[in-house]
Amino acid sequence: MAGDDLDDEPADLDAVAGDDDDLELVVGEVHDVPEVEIPDVVDVEIPDVVDVDLVDDPVVQVDDEEEADPVVGPVLPPPVRPQPGRPPSAREEPPPPFAVGERVVLIQNTRPRTGTLIGNYPVGTTGRVETVLSQTAIVRFDSAPDTKEVVAFTCLESGEKPSDEKPGDGESPA
Repeated sequence: MAGDDLDDEPADLDAVAGDDDDLELVVGEVHDVPEVEIPDVVDVEIPDVVDVDLVDDPVVQVDDEEEADPVVGPVLPPPVRPQPGRPPSAREEPPPPFAVGERVVLIQNTRPRTGTLIGNYPVGTTGRVETVLSQTAIVRFDSAPDTKEVVAFTCLESGEKPSDEKPGDGESPA
């Protein structure tokens, strides 16, 4: 039967002890290969249909007389789930230095991170804040009222005079 020779010891690779000739294979020539006997395969019939008895769901009978003792264990707090929004450990940002509608002056015309120019606006250009974001403001400059620019707070300075200034210091009283 197939597989019976698995228990036998492996045969020596040199079948003939006196055969010291090296085998030489030449491409393009036909070489004789010893014939190998292939054992006959036994035909086994496989049934087409297998009968299986299906069992209904098992029903477990519980005796009402036997009460199980309640298991008392430590009371665990509910699992901690992250809450939406800012985490309590987040550092608080200072309030924005500019309010919506406030007049501002451009004190630096290059963006802090990239170094690119902020439009074609020279230092000293005035404008009005339209929106205040966390570190930037959207400004509409007077020299280009149809264009909005996103400008970092570090590039802007308030253009409004403090309220404690006297009316004769450069501004006419309103």
